[in-house]
Amino acid sequence: MIPYLDLHTINAPYEVDIKQALLDVVDSGWYLFGQQVAAFEQEWADYNGARFCVACANGLDALRLVLRAWIEMGYLKRGDGVIVPANTYIASILAVSDNGLVPIPVEPDPESYLIDPRKITQLLEDPESSPAYPVAKDVTIRAILPVHLYGQRCEMEAIDRLAAQHRLLVLQDSAQSHGIKAKGTCAWSFYPGKNLGALGDAGAVTTDDEALATVIRQLAFYGSERKYVHRFKGVNSRMDELQAAVLRIKLHDLDRANARRVAIANRFA
Repeated sequence: MIPYLDLHTINAPYEVDIKQALLDVVDSGWYLFGQQVAAFEQEWADYNGARFCVACANGLDALRLVLRAWIEMGYLKRGDGVIVPANTYIASILAVSDNGLVPIPVEPDPESYLIDPRKITQLLEDPESSPAYPVAKDVTIRAILPVHLYGQRCEMEAIDRLAAQHRLLVLQDSAQSHGIKAKGTCAWSFYPGKNLGALGDAGAVTTDDEALATVIRQLAFYGSERKYVHRFKGVNSRMDELQAAVLRIKLHDLDRANARRVAIANRFA
């Protein structure tokens, strides 16, 4: 039997560099909010062509933090609707419901299994058009959460046009799309099994919105804007220096590793 995902084999080419990087972090005596996290944030932002990157504890937190930030900034309010793919992983739904928002499922395109912009259009034009997922009359749709799945990119051009037309926010769940260099606001997971995987949990948000990045960073550190001054009721959601050091090593090889995955997949096609 061919193993589906052998993490030992995936990480083996980086073993020497990873061990040295971890030793360097341990020897530094600095394990949080250090040079490794700051460097990874800059490198991941640059790789994706984004102005800002905010590291956090995991991909679910990345989604939660963006939605919570939009609430704090006045762009969303609890009870608002967020369009999500009907076939996404539960984390996408939890991020919405945990913030007191309402997930509005939309069926995927039967060819790609990605959220279908045509069905989003139908829903926006007639919110009662989906008998399987009826939208309550007191719910106002304010955002779209497309999820890039199976190594494929959602039709973001069409989704962005719809968002602009209907004045909706867009948050991309990019947990399975490392390498697409997505524009806009994206939530990332670096769970070990991802294309860019840490040796534990880690996540990040990339965005071009400076105000959003600032609020997310504060929310992820107890709501603090400076020491002992807490602007929000925040949470503790941090990427540690060890995970950042590992991700920096693997990031430099991400394009080659993705190409290798594609080559292997094509052999089974």
